[in-house]
Amino acid sequence: MTGAAEHECRELPADQLIPAAWRALPGPVRTFNPALLPDGPDWILAYRVVLGDGRRRLACCRLDAAFQVVPGSPVAFSDAVVFPDDPALSPVARTWLADPRLHRWGGGIFVYWNSGWHEPHNHQFLQEVDPHTLLPAGRARELQLAGPRRPLEKNWSAFATPEGQVHAVYSVTPHRVLRLALGGEGPVICDDAATTAWELAGYPAAHGGLRGGAPPVWHAGRFWSFCHSVHDGPAGYCYRVGAYCFRAGPDFAPVAGPTVPLELARERRARREHPRLNPAVDEVIYPCGAAFSGGRWVISHGINDEACALSFVAPEAVEGCLRALPGHPA
Repeated sequence: MTGAAEHECRELPADQLIPAAWRALPGPVRTFNPALLPDGPDWILAYRVVLGDGRRRLACCRLDAAFQVVPGSPVAFSDAVVFPDDPALSPVARTWLADPRLHRWGGGIFVYWNSGWHEPHNHQFLQEVDPHTLLPAGRARELQLAGPRRPLEKNWSAFATPEGQVHAVYSVTPHRVLRLALGGEGPVICDDAATTAWELAGYPAAHGGLRGGAPPVWHAGRFWSFCHSVHDGPAGYCYRVGAYCFRAGPDFAPVAGPTVPLELARERRARREHPRLNPAVDEVIYPCGAAFSGGRWVISHGINDEACALSFVAPEAVEGCLRALPGHPA
């Protein structure tokens, strides 16, 4: 379990993250669940914004090499999204954009989001991003599962192999990996690539064990995935960060699993500045981005559905939360 000496948490000021187009809208101002992507010496951030009208928005901005918000860089991303011309698309999907992730594939930058939880089923989208303006390029494309789907599909953790093939972790246990067909301009069809049965031995299994989180990162010969788990707390649900590792294809089999959560932002998560967005949820640390930079892990995450933060974590702190699976080296 990580201690204060093993990681630093830096909260990004909400007032610096609001695009100019939204500054006149009523508060309170909540910015949270940021995705992170390296861009040369700098960084791109995509994140949720919820203001007084309750609409779920997405914004993007740039961070400099010191992880400070570049003045004037925040843009109202969701205002510029052009959705598919599909009469079956739920109206909710056009106004509820949640939990972005950022990706760089084949020289392009992409952002993922989902439309939350609504009837009859939710939606997931992939959108190319203009690297100069950080605004959408072309239309949003819906992610569609080949074969039957659940009413609620989200938290797929997309990644590219070292060879450039694009996949997504559909579930952690079993470790089900999808193949994404990015060609064309219509829906992105996702079908099964590999499934490995394994157990999170010793890790809390409450509410389904590990769920998706930051896009997996290829580092030191394996993929590192920072996910989230949910358990019951005295005042509501508590979200924590967990990590595991898996190897490259074709099987993408897990090689190390978590023993305890990665304890991030312990002091900050114990307090709130605004009323809860979800009355059933208490403490939330929700990872949406990760990178290995400067000899440490940089994990971008939300805090309590109201703040964007970056945690800088020593590699030994992450490794201390993992256990090698039988037949695999530590």
